Amino acid sequence: MSQPYVIKWLRFMASKSHHLLPLPNSATTVAAKKARTMTTDSSSSSPMKDAFTKYTQYLNTLNEKRERVVKASRDITSNSKKVIFQVHRISKHNREEVLGKAEKDLKAVTDQYVSQLVKELHGTDFWKLRRAYSPGVQEYIEAATFCSFCKSGNLLTLDEINATLLSLSDPSLEPLQINVLDYLLGLADLTGELMRLAIGQISEDKDGYNAPKCDENRECML
Repeated sequence: MSQPYVIKWLRFMASKSHHLLPLPNSATTVAAKKARTMTTDSSSSSPMKDAFTKYTQYLNTLNEKRERVVKASRDITSNSKKVIFQVHRISKHNREEVLGKAEKDLKAVTDQYVSQLVKELHGTDFWKLRRAYSPGVQEYIEAATFCSFCKSGNLLTLDEINATLLSLSDPSLEPLQINVLDYLLGLADLTGELMRLAIGQISEDKDGYNAPKCDENRECML
């Protein structure tokens, strides 16, 4: 490049220098980036945030209660099965002894485990937790109706079973009441236990099972 051209080029660059922007330094860049971020003060409050916090606390409390209800339902199930096994020991020689022991065990299930379930469900919409405690309630109905039928030949009604639960409830709160569906499911299991009992009685005595004696009102005694 010749000297005249170099001089012209330098003059051109000098005339355009006031249009050039200065390069941003690192401090300016960082400041610009911080300006684009949104910060929330931890002490600030809003209706949406408060509602979300309350709902989260409600779910945590409900989940913890569900775990305790499931535990109580399992205890009711296992101990009600023991009552059923106790009744299956019945024979014409030990009927009073076996049924007396079964009634005592059933009362222990009611006082210890069913009362714990009622306590957990106090003050809540217990229908929301029905799936958590329904298996235990069905097993309890099966044991209670099985024991009662073998003793008196009568079938416990839903109202009679619910009446036994009233004493476990706080009068100031809505009592736990067993619904019709759980009652019917418990009765469906009862039919299988009665069949097992009949087969066991037939197998025990070669002369066959002694048919229950019925009076004119069709109330039968085993």
